[in-house]
Formats: sequence, C-alpha cells, structure tokens
Amino acid sequence: WVMLGALLVACVLTAVLALALDQVLFRRLRRQGAITLVIASFGAALALRNLLLFSYGGVPQYYSQNLQISIPLVGRDVLGGLRVTPDQLFVLALCLVAVTALHLFLRHSTLGRSMRATAINPSLARVAGIDPERVLRATWVIGGVLAAVAGVFSGITVQLRPTMGVDLLLPLFAAVILGGIGSVWGAVLGGFIVGLAESASVSIIGAEYRAAAAFGVLILILLVRPTGLFGEKQ
Repeated sequence: WVMLGALLVACVLTAVLALALDQVLFRRLRRQGAITLVIASFGAALALRNLLLFSYGGVPQYYSQNLQISIPLVGRDVLGGLRVTPDQLFVLALCLVAVTALHLFLRHSTLGRSMRATAINPSLARVAGIDPERVLRATWVIGGVLAAVAGVFSGITVQLRPTMGVDLLLPLFAAVILGGIGSVWGAVLGGFIVGLAESASVSIIGAEYRAAAAFGVLILILLVRPTGLFGEKQ
C-alpha cells in the first residue's frame, strides 16, 4: 500500500509539473519549429535533473535491497541464458496493463480520438470542433502520469537516482522508432526487441557494447522497413 500511495502521489505531481512546463515554456515555442522544441526539452530536462541532484544528491536509492533469485528463461546456449527476477515479471505485468489501458483510451474514448485527430491534422481537427489547446493540455497530463509510472517501475527493477532517465533515453527512442511512430503496441514490441538485444549482447560481446547491439538491430530492421514494424506511411 505504501508503494501504491507513492505511485499516486508521483503521478499527480508529475502531471502538474508537465502541465506547468507546457504553459510556461512549450506553449510559447510551438510556432518556432520542431528543432526549437527539442532543444527546449533537453534544456528543461537538464535543469530539472540538476535540481534533483542539488536537492537529493546523487547517491542511488533502492525500494528494497533484498536479493532475489533470478529465474532462467532459456538455456545457457540460447541468447546467453536470459534470466528474470520476480520484480521484473511483476513490472512486466503492470506495464502490459498500463499499455492496454492506454490503447483502449486512445481508440474508444472521445478525448483519445480527439488526440489522434489533432496529431494527424490540427487544422482539420479545429474545423471539426476539437479544441487543440484542450487536447494538448490533456496530452501533457497523460504524458506526465505515464512518465511517473515508468519511473516508479524502472526504480523497482534497478535503482532510483536523478540521472536514471538519461540512461533510458536512447533505448526508448530506439524502441519507439523500431515499433513505428504512433503505434502503442509497436512501441511495446520494439521495447522487447531492444531489451532482448541488449541482454543477449552482454554475454556475447560485453556489457560496454549493449547499446551498440540494440541500435544495430534497429538499423537492420529500418533498412528493411523504414516506417518501423507497425508504422504507416503518411
């Protein structure tokens, strides 16, 4: 119950922070182009990360330091003998629930359909009576909640530290691009492929090259299918 309470508090605070960032920073820069928004995003992330470092320090924190016995998934001769812990299986199940809820929301709710319409063509969505600003605010709130959930889940399997998001940034980009931009389940499959490539590469070529292995798989798949596994040509 303590974990559930912490998760709810994290979701609320992160949603408020995301909405505040949109209103104070990104709303003023939307007409400046994508490059400006990307640079502003990195700047905001850097400022928030250093604020956390200044406030809490850089010493990693753990939910629990109890050792867990890992469960072998395959034999040692297959993919380097992949193993998982009970915490990882728990997080995987929760992630599937969260992704399913997001998929159903985007497909079957009025706000979800409005978000998809605005993403495809904001001008046409406005003509159809959709308020783009309302949709953008809702998108920031939902994005903040999902970021909080992802941070808590990641902390369960590894550790909590202000720089934990930086380590996940490139693999997340790789997973989304691999699955196909705009596809929820494509991002899930892309995440599985990137994760398996990284884990298998540790025992084959060494931990220092795990990111290179994941991006190697990404490049190979994009050469065959440039839009990603489930992406569609616009």
